[in-house]
Amino acid sequence: MKVDTEYCSRLLIDSGFWAFYAFETARDMLIQRKPSSLKILTNADLLQLSQLFPEVCFRNGHQEHACLQTGGRSVMFYVSDTLPEKKREASNHSEMKRQALRKATSHTPFLINGFFYDLENDLFYDPLDAYSFLKRGKIRTRLSPEVVERECPLLALKTAKVYSETGFEVDEELDEYLKQKTSLASYKRMSPAIAQDFVETLTSAYAYRSIRMLDEWGIIDTVFPELAALKSVDQDKDHHPEGNGFFHTLNCLNCVKKPKRNLMMAILLHDTGKAVAKENGRASLPFPDHSSASKVIAKKVLNRFFFSREDTEEVLFLVRYHMLLGGIDCLPEGRLKKFFRSPYFPNLLDLYRADIESGYHNTENYYRAARMYREYLRKERYLKNGTYGPHG
Repeated sequence: MKVDTEYCSRLLIDSGFWAFYAFETARDMLIQRKPSSLKILTNADLLQLSQLFPEVCFRNGHQEHACLQTGGRSVMFYVSDTLPEKKREASNHSEMKRQALRKATSHTPFLINGFFYDLENDLFYDPLDAYSFLKRGKIRTRLSPEVVERECPLLALKTAKVYSETGFEVDEELDEYLKQKTSLASYKRMSPAIAQDFVETLTSAYAYRSIRMLDEWGIIDTVFPELAALKSVDQDKDHHPEGNGFFHTLNCLNCVKKPKRNLMMAILLHDTGKAVAKENGRASLPFPDHSSASKVIAKKVLNRFFFSREDTEEVLFLVRYHMLLGGIDCLPEGRLKKFFRSPYFPNLLDLYRADIESGYHNTENYYRAARMYREYLRKERYLKNGTYGPHG
């Protein structure tokens, strides 16, 4: 199975260096999935990498030694100091290569991520003898969880991320260890690495279970207390049979057909204001204007998670107007068209559908809004083409 982007590894090989697809990349290739990331192990040093790839960047606080954006994808480089300096001079040093690959597995906490693929020779390497765990779909640490956590304080988050990528079962020993919540202090100060791994767990088919795991291991209370606060928000069982605000939010994740970064983050944030609005609520209106309160909370959270200005603008739009489509028939035509023109409206539709499908709610308003939006797009297309109807 070929990786879509071979440019970087081919350039390394053509320049006389070793280049192996490593870790998650090799793992996904073995299980016949499109690699979720492109990671390359090489014996080119940082200076040589910068000469080959002028736009490469070096980041502190990340496991990889260098990173490059190419073709819309991130390529991460890991530098091996135990591979021979030049590949051509070491064609017979197979044992040295195996030792170097085994040493390189120290960059991953998990057995199933300890694979390498030699692109030039079309060979997979399994230095940790982990293929049986890959076949069984088992997420197990390379050493004991306690030892690995000393190397990788963010072990719980990394485990959830591997689960989100594979859907594999978490080893019982690892799960029990993480439930002890031994290293929560590592999550008290947000970092780009924590933010990136957390958000990436959302953009998978396993987002719901990943967040449930993180909650069981105490991570949600630490990195996302605004979401955890929804556990105290009781809701009317007639409208929200799925339970309190926290479980309603998680169920929304389960209702998304195509997870996208900003959409999934907006789902986590859309009802956070209920924890504040409930103080002024009454039986007929338990969470007055919770959308506005959610938007205020969302702005702080997105800043903490290092969201860009553009992404923040979209998420805040989704959070602020997530209740809008429930009364779409009451909107004046001019205001309705303003929303339809927004590039964020398709995600608003997806958020609204997830919101109402998370319980046993009537989806009639969603389908009405979707029809109205399609009709608006149809008319706009005809006007753009200089016609005024399907036969004009």
